[in-house]
Amino acid sequence: EAIAEGDKRAELARRLLEDSHRLESQIEKTLELARIEGGGPLSEQGVPLHPWLSHSIRDIAAAHGDRLDLRAHLDADLPPVRADAAALQLIVRNLVENSVRHARVSPVSVRLTASRRAPYVVLEYQDNGKGVAAGTGRLGRLFGRGVESHGAGVGLYLVRRLMQRMHGRARFNTAPGDGFRTELWFRADA
Repeated sequence: EAIAEGDKRAELARRLLEDSHRLESQIEKTLELARIEGGGPLSEQGVPLHPWLSHSIRDIAAAHGDRLDLRAHLDADLPPVRADAAALQLIVRNLVENSVRHARVSPVSVRLTASRRAPYVVLEYQDNGKGVAAGTGRLGRLFGRGVESHGAGVGLYLVRRLMQRMHGRARFNTAPGDGFRTELWFRADA
């Protein structure tokens, strides 16, 4: 109705797109949660991180516009990782959405780095958010959230469960002034 009246069209259109993106993300998380908890299969394969991340980062960054600065720096000689490509996409997107929603800075700066730690490839995720003092033990548990979070506690749970299903692991860390950090340990496919 407000758009039809002609008031603040650009701002309302931006908010409509953001709300649509958030709703789409919540539906996708709910469906993925049902699939994981129901024992649905993953399609693991060798995923080369360099080309995969360069493609995915463009799509993820575009969804957040100027509120996000997302960059990746990977070792040149990384082997592919054993992963389900759709699960990997959901993992990175959930981490970014978590940062955009909870970092309390603008723009949010996210850096992805990866290195080999045989027999794993470790993808490290770091944002420039404010971080939190307590509550990190709940992160990654279903409906577990940080003390000041307004989220549902599903996104990081999916990250942790998907990593477990791919025989890897996720470690979450946050501290006041240090932002949010995650280590994703993938099996190397070499």
